[in-house]
Amino acid sequence: MIQFLRKLLVLAVTGWLAGYFTPAVAQPAARRPAALPVKAILFVGNSFFHGKYQPVLAYNAAHVIDENYGLPATDPRCETTTGEPVVWGGIPGIFQQFTEEAGLNYEVHFEEINARPLQYHYEHALSIIQQPRWHTVVLQEHSVWALPPRRGGHPELFRDYATRLERAVHAASPGAGVFLFQTWPRADLCYPPNTPFTGLPIDSMAHELHASYYNLLAQNPGFKSIAPAGDAWLRAVQSGLVQRNPYAPEPGKIDLWAEDHYHPSNWGAYLTACVLFGEITGYDPRILGGTEQAAAALGISSEEAVSLQRVAAEQIRAARPNAFADQPVGSEKPATRRGKLKS
Repeated sequence: MIQFLRKLLVLAVTGWLAGYFTPAVAQPAARRPAALPVKAILFVGNSFFHGKYQPVLAYNAAHVIDENYGLPATDPRCETTTGEPVVWGGIPGIFQQFTEEAGLNYEVHFEEINARPLQYHYEHALSIIQQPRWHTVVLQEHSVWALPPRRGGHPELFRDYATRLERAVHAASPGAGVFLFQTWPRADLCYPPNTPFTGLPIDSMAHELHASYYNLLAQNPGFKSIAPAGDAWLRAVQSGLVQRNPYAPEPGKIDLWAEDHYHPSNWGAYLTACVLFGEITGYDPRILGGTEQAAAALGISSEEAVSLQRVAAEQIRAARPNAFADQPVGSEKPATRRGKLKS
């Protein structure tokens, strides 16, 4: 409660409260069906989860729990040393909003430190990650560490520390679902000169990330699954829905990258949250529909939201063909379908 009130105070002081905390954006926890058990989920990662730019950065911050919030400046997990706002919502905040609208009872936590790999979280945040309360833990590696060394990666450290964290989670909570989060290809590492993928299409980085994550999944059955965000970004590019190269804009197409061509735009964050929602909850993201509230708050049109939900569903089904097989998607609102959703 103290953390919640402190977040509200910071939001109000900075002027974000009016823009990002409205009834249309974040529904109170009391609206969740009391009959469903609470599922505590922890997102572990960096700015690929919390984002870099508004409105994603602070989206729904009052309804997610930042495990690093308010730490002293001397703490290695302290967020104030980055110079960015300490009140974050990001993709976990969008995920939380989706679960509210779908009538699911998730309590969303995150442990995120800018620019840090999983090794850093293992060394400095194990006391948070290794707790028996987690129903689900999602692990996000640094955006290049899963790549081969010739691309600037550290794949041996990725495999080592992702596995260490999986074992730590299961030592504390044997029944927890531990997911790997496959990051997206970075345009800033493909199109400018003298970068790891210069002269190669964005597909190349996406394919190398895919191989690294899915090889680890095959080697370690302790991971429940992969949330294939990177593959979904590539699918969106290849379908013609979004721009392939943000340095050469294509009118009428969505840009998944933010202005630095690195972090997610509103649309990139939304697609990523759709993938996480579908993979983790098991529910087709298309049930969210064209009136989904996070999309409206982020300036995403109804048509764009439906298209991004579709891409996420298609990518999840490409990896798991039977996903959502028992969930026909019609015109009903998620709130009216609660009786059909299983916890």
